[in-house]
Amino acid sequence: MERSPTSSSCQHALLVHSPVGHVSVCPDCGVVHLSLDCVSVRLEVGAFLALAEMLSQAQKRLHGMPPHESRGHEGRARAVH
Repeated sequence: MERSPTSSSCQHALLVHSPVGHVSVCPDCGVVHLSLDCVSVRLEVGAFLALAEMLSQAQKRLHGMPPHESRGHEGRARAVH
């Protein structure tokens, strides 16, 4: 029986964990789970790879910006609502 992306029997394998969240994947259904604080996003592998590429490009552009434009108060990253 093929598992659906919404299957409750997914076995999540942790890919990475950091202070801002974690990323795991279900090898059976191929869904990547991105969890950031109270937000959780489920993506197909291709969509996750596209998101990762977009974030990588944004990070490179931020890295090239003057420090006062690329960081929050006192050099720490901050969430914007």
